[in-house]
Amino acid sequence: MEPSIKFLPAIPNPVPFDIQKRIQQLRSFLDPNNVHYQPERQHINIKAVIKLYEDGKIDGVNRVHVMDGEVVPEEKIFKGPSCSWTEGIFHQFAQKQAYGHGSFGPDFHEKP
Repeated sequence: MEPSIKFLPAIPNPVPFDIQKRIQQLRSFLDPNNVHYQPERQHINIKAVIKLYEDGKIDGVNRVHVMDGEVVPEEKIFKGPSCSWTEGIFHQFAQKQAYGHGSFGPDFHEKP
């Protein structure tokens, strides 16, 4: 009898996302004693993101943009004048971007 071996990828795609760990990390950004402390102007956005995680409104995979404590469309974060915070997983697809094959994200599929 042959043993059945199940091979798994070296890097699971997508990488499992731990929401509780991310919330803990976000809270640490509000602590002035932390080396990764974020400026006061970002605190409203960080607190809003923590609340969104706790309420189950974001999953940490799909991108969400927050400005002035509110979820906003991506276009608005470039117009200012306030700081913005973006949560979600980013992948670098430099080759696809460089050669004009379009942009990719967790909800995007390449179109023929």
